[in-house]
Amino acid sequence: MKAKMKFIILSTLVLIFFGSFIACKGNLFSKNLDYETKNKIVESMPELDTALKLQNVYRNIAKSIMPAVVNIQVEGEAIIRNPYSDFFNDPFFRRFFGDEFSQPREFRRKIQATGSGIIITKDGYIFSNHHVVKEAKKIYVFLSDNRRFEAKVVGADPETDIALLKIDADNLPVAPLGNSDEVEVGDFVVAIGNPFNLSWTYTTGIVSAIGRKGMVSGFQKFIQTDAAVNPGNSGGPLVNIKGQVIGINTAIQSQTGGYQGISFAVPINIAKNVAKQLLTHGNIERGFLGINIMPIDDVTRKALGLDNNEGVMVANVEPKGPADKAGIKKGDIITKIEGKKVGTPEDLMYEVGNNAPGSVIKVEVIRNKKRIEFTVKLKERPSQLASKNEKDEKQESPQKGAIEFLGARFSNAPKELLEENSVEFGVVIEAIKDDSPLYGVLEPGLIIVGINDTEIRNINDLKSFVEKNKNERRFIFLIARNGMLFYRGIER
Repeated sequence: MKAKMKFIILSTLVLIFFGSFIACKGNLFSKNLDYETKNKIVESMPELDTALKLQNVYRNIAKSIMPAVVNIQVEGEAIIRNPYSDFFNDPFFRRFFGDEFSQPREFRRKIQATGSGIIITKDGYIFSNHHVVKEAKKIYVFLSDNRRFEAKVVGADPETDIALLKIDADNLPVAPLGNSDEVEVGDFVVAIGNPFNLSWTYTTGIVSAIGRKGMVSGFQKFIQTDAAVNPGNSGGPLVNIKGQVIGINTAIQSQTGGYQGISFAVPINIAKNVAKQLLTHGNIERGFLGINIMPIDDVTRKALGLDNNEGVMVANVEPKGPADKAGIKKGDIITKIEGKKVGTPEDLMYEVGNNAPGSVIKVEVIRNKKRIEFTVKLKERPSQLASKNEKDEKQESPQKGAIEFLGARFSNAPKELLEENSVEFGVVIEAIKDDSPLYGVLEPGLIIVGINDTEIRNINDLKSFVEKNKNERRFIFLIARNGMLFYRGIER
């Protein structure tokens, strides 16, 4: 009986214990944490409404522009020079070891690269960078809705780093293009692209500088921004606060290869001009004034009554050239092209070169301390006449009066080209093959006046030099350009 009573009492205590535990457990885990959901200090600020409106603008830029941004995947082939070929192919080495260790001069390596682009027409025209697609065998374009297209290069301009692509599609989302001439320092901007293949990445910043020169060529002035741009962003849009594309992201300045607060975009007005010429002519034609110019130092500017960074001096005028016909003379100070200030030779090259041959432009000069305006009809640059486009480079047989040497084609330099470069004689490079040892060292349009201390006055001198130096391995070229002489050398 006592044992039974103990069992009943023990069982009752156990039930009471577990009942209390379960009740406590239920109360413990059913309790809600009391989170704060509002920041009363911030939400009480009257400026918050303005900030929220700006935030909404950024959101709408993303919604409207991102569908027009594309991810570009490139498959290509690069030629890599073999650094050991000269050693293993040397006659002395082969005399002892034969051909067993002979090496090819170059290797072909498959490459894969990524970049960005922006759709500018509903039927599939796309802006990107030349450097993104320049070695491409195949180009694939990925849209934000995961569709994939193979693209073709309509044309490209290496000097501005703009490429125009085309995909076969209709009713595509497009990005509105703004006016980059209206951009000012301090403007809000957005960069969209595919850095490190992280598709449709959106970053913000401001315009840090405009008209940034000396990065690529005299035909380029960049918009500088602090919006984060990294490898893979190239070709993507730089967008203003109105949701308009004002530039094509192109380059960064960095000591690490990644973003360090300085990035550059090609102004969209330049890209639009490039696209127009590519669609109209199939290549880029740049206007030419027919003058040699020199910079002006601050002392001379002060003496002439010029503003700081105003004016360049006409050092030479090509006889019967566009400037000569218009009345511009040696010694004139050019201050404006089409109403835009000119302060350096690069400024003049940019303003003139971004007009097509045949264009009529206004040129303001100072002569005898008086400002005079001339109307000039531009002509085509001589270097374009020497190498019109890539098709000329692919001709297999040299033209009459020309000679091929080291994979490049040379001919007598025309008189106007000699005068433009302030030399009396020389031969001009018409074209250079991709596999030439001169490729990347020299370029079409350069005047050669000497090789290895031998004067080259004309094509006959070059033929004679080639015959006498068939076994020579080192060549030092004396080059004339813009009234200056400089050397370039190669070893084969």
